[in-house]
Amino acid sequence: MSTPIDIEAELLRFFTQVANKNPAQLNRLRAEKKFHLDADRWCFTLPSLYAYLQRQEGFPEIEYKHFRKLIFNSPINQTIEAYGATIDIVDNQRKVDQSGYALVWAQQQNSHE
Repeated sequence: MSTPIDIEAELLRFFTQVANKNPAQLNRLRAEKKFHLDADRWCFTLPSLYAYLQRQEGFPEIEYKHFRKLIFNSPINQTIEAYGATIDIVDNQRKVDQSGYALVWAQQQNSHE
């Protein structure tokens, strides 16, 4: 499937917005029942993140296997480090689709405008 949209760039843009505590993005995440968002972290599973992103305007439709491969092969952690955030495994179920993940903000994190 060929698309003019750079899927990896869209994924990095999304995680950068979350790491930067973009108010509009955080409000959308807060409204999702399958996510948990508090002052220190945003928790998600890969299937719930995939379903959420597929409903977002501007994010291209892709197969789940492709999405999962992009997640693990893109420089998300390196990109969000600049905002004092990391992605951690918070509930290791030994299967990536069942494990829980969190974008964790450092305690001294301030949003960048």
